[in-house]
Amino acid sequence: MKIYPPLMVLAGIIAQLFIGYLAPVRPILNELWQYIGVGLMALGFATIIWLARGFGKNETTILPDGQPSTLMEGGLFAYSRNPIYLAMAILLTGSALAIGHIWGLIVVPIFVLLVQQIWITKEEENLEAEFGQIYRNYKMRVRRWL
Repeated sequence: MKIYPPLMVLAGIIAQLFIGYLAPVRPILNELWQYIGVGLMALGFATIIWLARGFGKNETTILPDGQPSTLMEGGLFAYSRNPIYLAMAILLTGSALAIGHIWGLIVVPIFVLLVQQIWITKEEENLEAEFGQIYRNYKMRVRRWL
């Protein structure tokens, strides 16, 4: 069974809620941090929706195991080869802060490592197979995350 990145994010948020519930201390982040967290969640979610619409406009797949028909190089893709995954990591950072337990932040690097191992490596292989030197040049210009 494939666990697509949005499900990984949902699992991460559920894990953060459990961490918040099971932590032996009360929430340790004050309200300001919780509001910042809600803002980061909104920013991450809005960015994901905006980027997803771009895939539709360019008539290429957003599925990480799909067959790409267009190499996305403009907009946020000029700064990160994986801006959707970056937005997902921002959303998870925000949810950890919103929940109020700093221990929830442990989910973020776990998500980054898992998505890189499960999806990004395969996506990069697919993109290189489809676009060849054009993709290799893009990889040289643009970093994987930031």
